[in-house]
Amino acid sequence: MTQHINKQGRLQWVDYARGLAIMLVVYRHVVIGVTRTGLDITPAMFNIQEVFFNFRMPVFFVLSGIFLAGSLARKSIGTVLKDRTTTLLYTYLLWGGITIILFIYFSRYTNTVRHWSDLTDLVVKPREVGHLWYLLALFNTSALYLLMKKLKLPHLAHIILAALMYWFARVPFVEQVSAISDLCYYYLYFLTGTYVSSVILDAEKGPAVLSSKKLLWLVPLFIAGQTFWYLNREERGDLFSVSFLIINMVACYFMYVISNLLSGYKSNYWIAYLGKYSLYIYILHVYVASVTRSLMLHFAPGINIWVLVITCWVAGMIVPVFLYNLLKGVGVEKLFSLKTKSVA
Repeated sequence: MTQHINKQGRLQWVDYARGLAIMLVVYRHVVIGVTRTGLDITPAMFNIQEVFFNFRMPVFFVLSGIFLAGSLARKSIGTVLKDRTTTLLYTYLLWGGITIILFIYFSRYTNTVRHWSDLTDLVVKPREVGHLWYLLALFNTSALYLLMKKLKLPHLAHIILAALMYWFARVPFVEQVSAISDLCYYYLYFLTGTYVSSVILDAEKGPAVLSSKKLLWLVPLFIAGQTFWYLNREERGDLFSVSFLIINMVACYFMYVISNLLSGYKSNYWIAYLGKYSLYIYILHVYVASVTRSLMLHFAPGINIWVLVITCWVAGMIVPVFLYNLLKGVGVEKLFSLKTKSVA
Protein backbone atom coordinates (compact mmCIF):
# COMPACT_ATOMS: atom_id res chain seq x y z
CA MET A 1 0.00 0.00 0.00
CA THR A 2 1.20 3.50 -0.81
CA GLN A 3 0.66 6.77 0.99
CA HIS A 4 -1.81 8.72 -1.13
CA ILE A 5 -1.02 12.39 -1.80
CA ASN A 6 -3.65 14.95 -2.77
CA LYS A 7 -3.35 17.78 -5.31
CA GLN A 8 -1.89 20.11 -2.66
CA GLY A 9 0.92 17.67 -1.91
CA ARG A 10 -0.53 16.69 1.48
CA LEU A 11 -0.46 13.11 2.72
CA GLN A 12 -4.12 12.15 2.59
CA TRP A 13 -4.01 9.75 5.56
CA VAL A 14 -3.13 12.68 7.81
CA ASP A 15 -6.37 14.47 6.95
CA TYR A 16 -8.25 11.20 7.46
CA ALA A 17 -6.69 10.80 10.92
CA ARG A 18 -7.61 14.37 11.81
CA GLY A 19 -11.09 13.83 10.41
CA LEU A 20 -11.71 10.70 12.49
CA ALA A 21 -10.30 12.35 15.60
CA ILE A 22 -12.36 15.53 15.22
CA MET A 23 -15.51 13.42 14.79
CA LEU A 24 -14.80 11.80 18.17
CA VAL A 25 -14.05 15.18 19.77
CA VAL A 26 -17.27 16.79 18.52
CA TYR A 27 -19.39 13.80 19.54
CA ARG A 28 -18.05 13.89 23.10
CA HIS A 29 -18.66 17.60 23.50
CA VAL A 30 -22.18 17.26 22.11
CA VAL A 31 -23.01 14.46 24.56
CA ILE A 32 -21.53 16.37 27.50
CA GLY A 33 -23.41 19.51 26.45
CA VAL A 34 -26.70 17.62 26.34
CA THR A 35 -26.17 16.13 29.80
CA ARG A 36 -25.49 19.59 31.24
CA THR A 37 -28.92 20.72 30.11
CA GLY A 38 -30.42 18.11 32.43
CA LEU A 39 -31.63 15.78 29.69
CA ASP A 40 -31.29 12.03 30.16
CA ILE A 41 -29.04 10.26 27.69
CA THR A 42 -28.83 6.52 27.16
CA PRO A 43 -25.88 4.53 28.59
CA ALA A 44 -24.92 3.51 25.04
CA MET A 45 -24.83 7.14 23.93
CA PHE A 46 -22.42 8.03 26.73
CA ASN A 47 -20.30 4.87 26.49
CA ILE A 48 -19.63 5.36 22.78
CA GLN A 49 -17.46 8.36 23.53
CA GLU A 50 -16.03 6.91 26.75
CA VAL A 51 -14.53 3.95 24.90
CA PHE A 52 -12.59 6.28 22.60
CA PHE A 53 -12.01 9.12 25.07
CA ASN A 54 -8.44 8.23 25.99
CA PHE A 55 -6.67 8.56 22.64
CA ARG A 56 -8.61 11.13 20.63
CA MET A 57 -6.40 14.04 21.74
CA PRO A 58 -3.05 12.13 21.69
CA VAL A 59 -3.77 11.47 18.00
CA PHE A 60 -3.48 15.22 17.37
CA PHE A 61 -0.36 15.68 19.50
CA VAL A 62 1.56 12.82 17.86
CA LEU A 63 0.58 14.13 14.43
CA SER A 64 1.69 17.63 15.37
CA GLY A 65 5.05 16.29 16.52
CA ILE A 66 5.46 14.42 13.23
CA PHE A 67 4.95 17.53 11.16
CA LEU A 68 6.85 19.93 13.38
CA ALA A 69 9.91 17.70 13.02
CA GLY A 70 9.29 17.65 9.27
CA SER A 71 9.08 21.45 9.23
CA LEU A 72 12.44 21.74 10.99
CA ALA A 73 14.02 19.96 8.05
CA ARG A 74 13.02 22.90 5.86
CA LYS A 75 12.73 25.87 8.23
CA SER A 76 14.68 27.39 11.10
CA ILE A 77 13.60 27.01 14.73
CA GLY A 78 12.65 30.68 14.83
CA THR A 79 10.47 30.42 11.75
CA VAL A 80 8.64 27.35 13.05
CA LEU A 81 8.08 29.05 16.41
CA LYS A 82 6.67 32.09 14.63
CA ASP A 83 4.34 29.85 12.63
CA ARG A 84 3.04 28.21 15.79
CA THR A 85 2.65 31.54 17.55
CA THR A 86 0.64 33.13 14.74
CA THR A 87 -1.71 30.16 14.48
CA LEU A 88 -2.01 28.35 17.80
CA LEU A 89 -1.19 30.95 20.47
CA TYR A 90 -2.83 33.85 18.66
CA THR A 91 -5.98 31.86 17.90
CA TYR A 92 -6.21 30.55 21.46
CA LEU A 93 -5.88 33.99 23.09
CA LEU A 94 -8.35 35.53 20.65
CA TRP A 95 -11.09 32.90 20.93
CA GLY A 96 -10.43 32.24 24.61
CA GLY A 97 -10.86 35.95 25.32
CA ILE A 98 -14.01 36.07 23.20
CA THR A 99 -15.44 33.09 25.08
CA ILE A 100 -14.86 34.55 28.53
CA ILE A 101 -16.23 37.97 27.52
CA LEU A 102 -19.36 36.35 26.07
CA PHE A 103 -19.86 34.44 29.32
CA ILE A 104 -19.51 37.69 31.29
CA TYR A 105 -22.09 39.57 29.23
CA PHE A 106 -24.54 36.69 28.82
CA SER A 107 -24.15 35.06 32.24
CA ARG A 108 -27.90 35.34 32.88
CA TYR A 109 -28.50 32.87 30.04
CA THR A 110 -25.80 30.34 31.01
CA ASN A 111 -24.96 28.06 33.92
CA THR A 112 -21.52 29.66 34.27
CA VAL A 113 -20.80 32.92 36.09
CA ARG A 114 -17.70 34.69 34.81
CA HIS A 115 -15.78 37.77 35.96
CA TRP A 116 -13.11 39.91 34.33
CA SER A 117 -10.52 38.37 36.65
CA ASP A 118 -11.18 35.05 34.91
CA LEU A 119 -9.14 36.29 31.97
CA THR A 120 -6.10 35.03 33.92
CA ASP A 121 -7.43 31.52 33.29
CA LEU A 122 -6.28 31.95 29.70
CA VAL A 123 -2.66 31.42 30.76
CA VAL A 124 -3.00 29.59 34.09
CA LYS A 125 -6.06 27.34 33.88
CA PRO A 126 -7.01 26.97 30.22
CA ARG A 127 -9.29 24.04 31.05
CA GLU A 128 -11.58 26.61 32.67
CA VAL A 129 -11.91 28.27 29.26
CA GLY A 130 -13.43 25.09 27.87
CA HIS A 131 -12.41 23.07 24.82
CA LEU A 132 -9.92 25.70 23.64
CA TRP A 133 -7.30 24.43 26.12
CA TYR A 134 -5.98 22.15 23.38
CA LEU A 135 -4.64 25.07 21.34
CA LEU A 136 -2.52 26.37 24.22
CA ALA A 137 -1.31 22.87 25.09
CA LEU A 138 -0.28 22.28 21.49
CA PHE A 139 1.57 25.60 21.38
CA ASN A 140 3.31 24.92 24.71
CA THR A 141 4.46 21.45 23.68
CA SER A 142 5.75 22.85 20.38
CA ALA A 143 7.57 25.73 22.09
CA LEU A 144 9.20 23.43 24.66
CA TYR A 145 10.38 21.05 21.96
CA LEU A 146 11.86 23.92 19.96
CA LEU A 147 13.62 25.17 23.09
CA MET A 148 15.12 21.73 23.71
CA LYS A 149 16.29 21.60 20.09
CA LYS A 150 17.85 25.04 20.49
CA LEU A 151 19.67 23.85 23.62
CA LYS A 152 20.68 20.64 21.80
CA LEU A 153 19.46 18.41 24.60
CA PRO A 154 20.73 14.82 24.08
CA HIS A 155 18.08 12.33 22.93
CA LEU A 156 18.23 10.16 26.05
CA ALA A 157 17.98 13.18 28.36
CA HIS A 158 15.06 14.46 26.30
CA ILE A 159 13.18 11.16 26.62
CA ILE A 160 13.82 11.03 30.37
CA LEU A 161 12.59 14.61 30.71
CA ALA A 162 9.38 13.79 28.81
CA ALA A 163 8.81 10.67 30.94
CA LEU A 164 9.29 12.63 34.15
CA MET A 165 6.89 15.30 32.90
CA TYR A 166 4.30 12.61 32.13
CA TRP A 167 4.53 11.38 35.72
CA PHE A 168 4.58 14.95 37.09
CA ALA A 169 1.29 15.71 35.34
CA ARG A 170 -0.46 13.34 37.77
CA VAL A 171 0.73 15.16 40.89
CA PRO A 172 -2.40 16.68 42.54
CA PHE A 173 -1.15 20.25 42.93
CA VAL A 174 0.07 20.28 39.31
CA GLU A 175 -3.33 19.12 38.06
CA GLN A 176 -4.81 22.30 39.53
CA VAL A 177 -2.79 24.38 37.06
CA SER A 178 -3.93 22.92 33.77
CA ALA A 179 -1.52 24.95 31.64
CA ILE A 180 1.31 22.99 33.29
CA SER A 181 -0.43 19.64 33.64
CA ASP A 182 -1.51 19.58 29.99
CA LEU A 183 2.01 20.44 28.85
CA CYS A 184 3.48 17.70 31.04
CA TYR A 185 0.94 15.06 30.07
CA TYR A 186 0.96 15.56 26.31
CA TYR A 187 4.63 16.36 25.78
CA LEU A 188 5.60 12.67 25.66
CA TYR A 189 3.07 12.09 22.87
CA PHE A 190 4.35 15.12 20.99
CA LEU A 191 7.97 14.00 21.38
CA THR A 192 7.06 10.52 20.13
CA GLY A 193 5.71 12.12 16.97
CA THR A 194 8.99 13.94 16.36
CA TYR A 195 10.97 10.72 16.70
CA VAL A 196 8.83 8.70 14.29
CA SER A 197 8.55 11.58 11.82
CA SER A 198 11.51 10.56 9.66
CA VAL A 199 10.01 7.10 9.19
CA ILE A 200 6.36 8.03 8.79
CA LEU A 201 7.06 10.79 6.26
CA ASP A 202 9.58 8.74 4.28
CA ALA A 203 8.31 7.85 0.78
CA GLU A 204 9.53 4.25 1.09
CA LYS A 205 9.36 3.46 4.81
CA GLY A 206 6.06 5.24 5.49
CA PRO A 207 3.82 2.95 3.40
CA ALA A 208 5.33 -0.14 5.03
CA VAL A 209 4.81 1.21 8.54
CA LEU A 210 1.19 2.11 7.79
CA SER A 211 0.37 -1.01 5.78
CA SER A 212 -3.10 -2.45 6.35
CA LYS A 213 -1.41 -5.80 7.04
CA LYS A 214 -0.53 -4.37 10.46
CA LEU A 215 -4.23 -4.60 11.32
CA LEU A 216 -3.91 -8.38 11.74
CA TRP A 217 -2.30 -7.83 15.11
CA LEU A 218 -3.35 -4.25 15.74
CA VAL A 219 -7.13 -4.90 15.79
CA PRO A 220 -7.11 -7.46 18.65
CA LEU A 221 -4.52 -5.40 20.54
CA PHE A 222 -6.58 -2.24 20.05
CA ILE A 223 -9.78 -3.92 21.24
CA ALA A 224 -8.01 -5.43 24.27
CA GLY A 225 -6.42 -2.10 25.12
CA GLN A 226 -9.62 -0.11 24.85
CA THR A 227 -11.47 -2.68 26.92
CA PHE A 228 -8.83 -2.46 29.64
CA TRP A 229 -8.97 1.35 29.50
CA TYR A 230 -12.75 1.46 29.72
CA LEU A 231 -12.91 -0.92 32.69
CA ASN A 232 -10.08 0.77 34.60
CA ARG A 233 -10.33 4.40 33.47
CA GLU A 234 -11.05 5.65 37.00
CA GLU A 235 -7.91 4.01 38.40
CA ARG A 236 -4.82 6.06 39.22
CA GLY A 237 -1.23 5.32 40.06
CA ASP A 238 2.03 4.75 38.21
CA LEU A 239 1.08 1.25 37.02
CA PHE A 240 -2.10 2.43 35.35
CA SER A 241 -0.43 5.57 33.97
CA VAL A 242 2.16 3.45 32.15
CA SER A 243 -0.50 1.00 30.96
CA PHE A 244 -2.69 3.79 29.63
CA LEU A 245 0.31 5.37 27.87
CA ILE A 246 1.03 2.13 26.02
CA ILE A 247 -2.66 1.65 25.20
CA ASN A 248 -2.89 5.19 23.84
CA MET A 249 0.21 4.77 21.68
CA VAL A 250 -1.19 1.57 20.20
CA ALA A 251 -4.54 3.31 19.61
CA CYS A 252 -2.82 6.22 17.82
CA TYR A 253 -0.93 3.80 15.59
CA PHE A 254 -4.19 1.94 14.90
CA MET A 255 -5.85 5.23 13.90
CA TYR A 256 -3.03 6.08 11.48
CA VAL A 257 -3.12 2.66 9.82
CA ILE A 258 -6.91 2.85 9.48
CA SER A 259 -6.59 6.37 8.09
CA ASN A 260 -4.06 5.24 5.51
CA LEU A 261 -6.39 2.39 4.52
CA LEU A 262 -9.38 4.72 4.17
CA SER A 263 -7.38 7.17 2.08
CA GLY A 264 -7.28 4.61 -0.71
CA TYR A 265 -11.03 4.91 -1.33
CA LYS A 266 -12.45 8.09 -2.86
CA SER A 267 -15.87 7.39 -1.33
CA ASN A 268 -14.38 8.20 2.08
CA TYR A 269 -13.02 11.61 1.08
CA TRP A 270 -15.57 13.42 3.23
CA ILE A 271 -13.58 12.26 6.27
CA ALA A 272 -10.44 13.88 4.88
CA TYR A 273 -12.46 17.00 4.11
CA LEU A 274 -13.38 17.28 7.79
CA GLY A 275 -9.74 16.69 8.69
CA LYS A 276 -8.62 19.50 6.41
CA TYR A 277 -10.86 21.90 8.34
CA SER A 278 -10.30 20.31 11.76
CA LEU A 279 -8.87 23.50 13.31
CA TYR A 280 -11.94 25.55 12.41
CA ILE A 281 -14.29 22.76 13.44
CA TYR A 282 -12.49 22.43 16.76
CA ILE A 283 -12.77 26.12 17.55
CA LEU A 284 -16.40 26.60 16.49
CA HIS A 285 -18.15 23.27 17.10
CA VAL A 286 -19.10 23.89 20.73
CA TYR A 287 -20.78 27.18 19.88
CA VAL A 288 -22.57 25.73 16.85
CA ALA A 289 -23.74 22.62 18.71
CA SER A 290 -24.97 24.73 21.62
CA VAL A 291 -27.04 27.00 19.38
CA THR A 292 -28.39 24.01 17.44
CA ARG A 293 -29.38 22.24 20.66
CA SER A 294 -31.11 25.33 22.06
CA LEU A 295 -33.09 25.91 18.88
CA MET A 296 -34.17 22.30 18.61
CA LEU A 297 -35.28 22.13 22.24
CA HIS A 298 -37.15 25.41 21.85
CA PHE A 299 -39.11 24.40 18.77
CA ALA A 300 -39.34 20.65 19.53
CA PRO A 301 -39.03 20.16 23.30
CA GLY A 302 -40.06 16.50 23.10
CA ILE A 303 -37.56 15.58 20.41
CA ASN A 304 -35.98 12.11 20.51
CA ILE A 305 -32.63 12.25 22.32
CA TRP A 306 -30.80 10.37 19.56
CA VAL A 307 -32.15 12.74 16.91
CA LEU A 308 -31.02 15.70 19.04
CA VAL A 309 -27.50 14.37 19.59
CA ILE A 310 -26.91 13.24 16.01
CA THR A 311 -28.23 16.53 14.60
CA CYS A 312 -26.00 18.58 16.92
CA TRP A 313 -23.06 16.31 16.09
CA VAL A 314 -23.47 16.73 12.35
CA ALA A 315 -24.10 20.47 12.65
CA GLY A 316 -21.01 20.86 14.84
CA MET A 317 -18.89 19.44 12.03
CA ILE A 318 -20.56 20.87 8.93
CA VAL A 319 -21.61 24.38 9.94
CA PRO A 320 -18.08 25.58 10.91
CA VAL A 321 -16.78 24.47 7.50
CA PHE A 322 -19.68 26.19 5.76
CA LEU A 323 -19.23 29.41 7.73
CA TYR A 324 -15.49 29.52 7.14
CA ASN A 325 -15.81 29.04 3.39
CA LEU A 326 -18.71 31.49 3.22
CA LEU A 327 -16.89 34.25 5.06
CA LYS A 328 -13.24 33.74 4.16
CA GLY A 329 -13.61 36.23 1.33
CA VAL A 330 -14.21 39.02 3.86
CA GLY A 331 -11.10 38.31 5.94
CA VAL A 332 -12.49 35.80 8.43
CA GLU A 333 -9.19 33.90 8.15
CA LYS A 334 -7.66 36.43 10.54
CA LEU A 335 -9.92 35.06 13.28
CA PHE A 336 -8.09 31.75 13.04
CA SER A 337 -4.56 32.65 12.05
CA LEU A 338 -2.29 35.57 11.22
CA LYS A 339 -0.86 33.39 8.46
CA THR A 340 -2.46 32.79 5.10
CA LYS A 341 -2.64 29.08 5.87
CA SER A 342 -2.68 27.43 9.29
CA VAL A 343 -0.09 24.84 10.31
CA ALA A 344 -1.92 23.11 13.16
